[in-house]
Amino acid sequence: MNKLIIGIDIGGTRTKIGLVDLKVGKVVGILVEPTEKESATRFESRMEAAIRELIATAKTNNSIVEGIGFGVPSFVWANGTVDSTYGFLKFMEDYPLVKIIEEKFGIACRVDNDARTVALGEALFGEGRGHERMLMLTLGTGLGLGFTRRGKLVELLPYGHMGGHITITDNDVVCYCGKTGCLESLVSATGLLASADRAGLQGNKNSPATTISILEAAHQGQPIAKVVVNEWLSFLKTGIDNYINIYAPDVIVLGGGVAKGLGNYLPLLEDDTLLRAYKNYRVKIAISTLEEQAGVLGSAALFVD
Repeated sequence: MNKLIIGIDIGGTRTKIGLVDLKVGKVVGILVEPTEKESATRFESRMEAAIRELIATAKTNNSIVEGIGFGVPSFVWANGTVDSTYGFLKFMEDYPLVKIIEEKFGIACRVDNDARTVALGEALFGEGRGHERMLMLTLGTGLGLGFTRRGKLVELLPYGHMGGHITITDNDVVCYCGKTGCLESLVSATGLLASADRAGLQGNKNSPATTISILEAAHQGQPIAKVVVNEWLSFLKTGIDNYINIYAPDVIVLGGGVAKGLGNYLPLLEDDTLLRAYKNYRVKIAISTLEEQAGVLGSAALFVD
């Protein structure tokens, strides 16, 4: 009987619940739910329904689910208790997620920070595969950061999960963390859309501005979009340069919704003139090909020992 894992990636707007075959690194079934942010009861009810559906799917294919992994936007303790999502998921404050899931299903559960699970998925099955040191930057609702070495997370607990909150400018953009000029508040999808809105790039009722449309407009030479995107790129590049000096990764993988529109801009994010860890140091910058499946695969990969 084939053994499968359920990987659950809790995102800013959607939660992806996938049935994963780790032997081949494939998502063999997936459900998508709006992310529940208010109620533990609704969250647990939706998770139970989705998990039971995927368990039934596995059974019809002569497979068994032997683990459930979660990626959660928080610090997570070793016993699977979610520390806090800082108001993003209002009910997940000292929330015993592993205990709840294991008692309900009798199946082993593991939980980690969502940016780290995305990095793990990318390191094992995506653009980070085969690289010694990989840094993953997820440009979504916020900025997620995860670092792997030889396909494994380098620390047991996600102590560095706030690594996107480095101050890179003294402008007046205040992040929810309380800092002014914080990288996350500037280069996330939220940050790019806010910059575009301040510049008057609002789109219209039938076609509102998106991160992809803003990046494409700049590439096509639209003057206001070019100003917005050039500033955004300068912030992102500054952040990348700082991370290179801290982590010295062999590859930096960019994921999240914004990354889909960055293909034309990758050369602008590279700079060989700055000091590096050693004189022959080189780093590759790549865009995730796993896209939204990275977090599902990585949450399941918490069961790779």
